[in-house]
Amino acid sequence: MTIIAFAGPSLPKSDRSEFDLIEWRPPAEAGDLLRLGAKQGMALCLIDGYFDHRPAVRHKEILFLLSEGVRIYGASSIGALRAAEMHSFGMVGVGAIYRAYIAGTIHGDDQVALIHASAERDWRPLSVPLVDVRATLCRARRSAVLQSDDARALLRAAASIHYIDRDWQSVVAGSGHSKRLGVFSAWLRANEASQKNLDAKACIRAALRGANAPFERPQLVRSVFLDALARDCGLTLGEGTRR
Repeated sequence: MTIIAFAGPSLPKSDRSEFDLIEWRPPAEAGDLLRLGAKQGMALCLIDGYFDHRPAVRHKEILFLLSEGVRIYGASSIGALRAAEMHSFGMVGVGAIYRAYIAGTIHGDDQVALIHASAERDWRPLSVPLVDVRATLCRARRSAVLQSDDARALLRAAASIHYIDRDWQSVVAGSGHSKRLGVFSAWLRANEASQKNLDAKACIRAALRGANAPFERPQLVRSVFLDALARDCGLTLGEGTRR
């Protein structure tokens, strides 16, 4: 069994060393899954991927691989979002972020978006995604470091800041409560939570446990959009149902 994982800022190299038998790929963009083809004994973990300055992974390429019998797991970032959108077709969602998308408590790619460094710098996160803000505030509330009104003010401030510019300094400053958040700011340095990291690890473990599990393949309805993506990737898909 070959397990291919698309990961970047959600799973640094220090965490990847925990897992054997994984073929690591950088964050995915449109066409990357399609280029893999559908090989016997292959499973995928879609964790990190691009959203804006590169085209995002397409639903149709996920559906194509599912229809060919490739088991696909999604978590943490675009993987969680796509799994929530594609779970009825057989994509397996993993983790708290995926469950929040399914439940409708979070919406849209802005919840998981961040900017990050290059591969040479191990995809280091350079901003804080909203899902990690939420996880950190929940941890601070459980630890009695924050009162509920301060936590709500911090979350409102975080949501008002574009993901490129969101860091904890700007979140605290934008809350309007910065003068009384000194204890929280000091606590944060050692206790910041990353739900994206936790979910990424859970996704890899789920794939290692269940990559061979049978599932009902969805029927692919070919479209001009899938064919166009294939051409852009230099591929020619086999003949099949087309709409």
